[in-house]
Amino acid sequence: MPILVKPFLGCNLNCAYCYETEYRKYNEHKMDYDLDVVLAAMEKVPYADRGIGLHGGEPLCMPKADVDKILSKCKELSGRSQIQTNGVLIDDEWIEIFKKNKTHVGVSCDGPGELNSFRMSVPETDRLIKTLIRLKNEGLGVSVIGVVSKANAGTPEKLARFKEWLLELKELNIGGRINPCVGNKQCELEINDLVKVYRDLTLFCMEHGLTWSPISDLAVKINGGDAVCVFQGCDLFHTDSATVILGDGSITNCMRINQKDIILRHPSKYSTRDEVLQAIPQEYGGCRGCKYWNYCHGGCPSTAIDNDWRNRTYLCPVWKGIIELLLNARKLILYNTRGKRSGGHRDEHRDVPHVDRIEEHRDTHRDVPHKDM
Repeated sequence: MPILVKPFLGCNLNCAYCYETEYRKYNEHKMDYDLDVVLAAMEKVPYADRGIGLHGGEPLCMPKADVDKILSKCKELSGRSQIQTNGVLIDDEWIEIFKKNKTHVGVSCDGPGELNSFRMSVPETDRLIKTLIRLKNEGLGVSVIGVVSKANAGTPEKLARFKEWLLELKELNIGGRINPCVGNKQCELEINDLVKVYRDLTLFCMEHGLTWSPISDLAVKINGGDAVCVFQGCDLFHTDSATVILGDGSITNCMRINQKDIILRHPSKYSTRDEVLQAIPQEYGGCRGCKYWNYCHGGCPSTAIDNDWRNRTYLCPVWKGIIELLLNARKLILYNTRGKRSGGHRDEHRDVPHVDRIEEHRDTHRDVPHKDM
């Protein structure tokens, strides 16, 4: 993930499930950031070459001149800039600022019409969808972060429309993330329903060649690569994948960790949570003995069982459901590939019992990441 610059944590919307809601309950948000200090901190933060982006709150609530300076600094340091926005405030001037600073625009949207009702009204959503199309037509890079909830996946009809929208975005060459809704029981799907939805979406993505995270992240992990922070193992006091610069120049952690107060970033990263999870039996909230450990590392501590970072995520069944489908697809690919290389009899008519054919080309390491094979 890029470095996240968050000078202003306020917002012009009040999304029902926003992970910064708890923080906002206890903290007043004013335009009291020090721009010079923020720009100086951007120059000093490590790993700036992985990209720097403007985040929030809603960054477009800030004065355009300030946003322009921050995006310009992003471009200076990494050759490009990024921003994550709800998109409501985008106008002609903002688009020109984005063009000037080679800005990739991430837009938060859960789908067309009522599918986006936990964020904004239907008329606002209709305008936002038009804005997405315009951004692409203006030659800007665009991605979407959507949240899977009762609003867009609570019924078969809603989920079907959501999948149609993913295909519409594919035609526009727009991808991104479809994160599960967490933190608001009125918006979240029940865990068993969420498992079914994500298995459905995984098969849908495989069928149509879509690469939406977190499904694609787990596919990368299964093939031996690195993935988003959720599946990498997290030290919540040093969230390496989510380095945040605040309005006073201080360096903190992922805002999913900061609730009532800001926790300043510890200078060193430790593997304590990984060690704890691997030591605790699964029946007590840990991951000991789990054959999928290498792929998810217990998930994000912000969704830990009982809100205790020493436990694995309560989304564990969701991630396991996706991993199982992806592993089965990979086994089939490996089987077919090795079968063709074997030089032996090929069952062109598919008349050999399936179990015998599997045993002939067994992948004894099929549950180990590719890099370990």
